Amino acid sequence: MDIDDILKAFDQETSRPQRSQSKLYRQDYESLKKAWINERTSPELLHYEVDLMERILKRIRQQMEFIELNSIELQSSEEKDIKLLLVIIESELDRVNFVVRSYLRTRLDKIDKFTIYIHNEEQELKKLSPEETEYMNRHLEILVELYNKQFLSKLPESLHTLDDTSGGISMIESPELSKSVFIRVLKDIEIPIVIGGEEIDMKQDEIYVLSYRLVKDLIQAEEVALI
Repeated sequence: MDIDDILKAFDQETSRPQRSQSKLYRQDYESLKKAWINERTSPELLHYEVDLMERILKRIRQQMEFIELNSIELQSSEEKDIKLLLVIIESELDRVNFVVRSYLRTRLDKIDKFTIYIHNEEQELKKLSPEETEYMNRHLEILVELYNKQFLSKLPESLHTLDDTSGGISMIESPELSKSVFIRVLKDIEIPIVIGGEEIDMKQDEIYVLSYRLVKDLIQAEEVALI
């Protein structure tokens, strides 16, 4: 029996409002996993899941508060149901925390890698949370300060910019949108994708390997999912 089996068994013993709330938590957790997988497999930074993360983080805070307030009492209690409840909450908290941390770390890695690109593109800036925007700006300040101390100060002023694109060569590292990705079709796609003059009709539950550039709009529309 794994944690999902335990949670299902526990739900069956709770009231209807609690079961309904638990169902919402599970839906949010599944949405979190999907956002995490999409972020890890996408070559570009995706939009921060504002509403979802607010609900998830609120739930984490509630669970932590419950554990802190009741851990001593629960550990000394002889009631097996109460002890099981503590085990369930801690197990759920651990697995959700793992996905949340990995999701945020993945996003920060991309922000580090594409700092200048994101900073210069208005559409990219809209993908960030306020905390990520603050992090990116601070990271850029440190980067500029480091480069100035190491070598830029020794070069002519005309060569001090970090976002030079003259001469057909760009200094800005940007996402490789032509990268091939695995996708699963979530529902039949009405408009076929054309590759080399050949039309590809994408049907529900089928799996494809395609250029990310071709499917990025379908991913945002939640018609396909990265795997």
